[in-house]
Amino acid sequence: MPEENVEVVRRYFEEAGTDFGWSAQFWEEDGDYYPVRKFPEARPCHGREDIARFMEEFRTAWEGVRWTVKDLRPVGDDRVFAHAHLGVAGRASGMAMEGDVFHSFWLRHGRFIRQEDHLTMKGALHALGVSGEAPEGVGSS
Repeated sequence: MPEENVEVVRRYFEEAGTDFGWSAQFWEEDGDYYPVRKFPEARPCHGREDIARFMEEFRTAWEGVRWTVKDLRPVGDDRVFAHAHLGVAGRASGMAMEGDVFHSFWLRHGRFIRQEDHLTMKGALHALGVSGEAPEGVGSS
């Protein structure tokens, strides 16, 4: 199960840059998404429809979305740690935003029930219940 969950997260990132309509297929109906609070217009999202709406708003505001996955690791049977690099540009302003984002995913039956995005690895690992500042000891992929 842990490696299957890692593959779900990998597909999520692969499809993220091409079409935001994909997001609903990855989420349970009652899922919760917590984007990085410091991102423009970030807000907690509850439920598949709210999450899809947020993703569409993101896609409308930003263009050239590029996710480069640097690390994916299972954490127990139902959680995945991800380290990815995000690059986007403001659709209206042209302002570039680029940097690393650390993600905590919880899955049930191959779908997300929770996702938290963090600006630090320590924050993402803490959310997953892992102590320390690096993913050593967490399964590798």
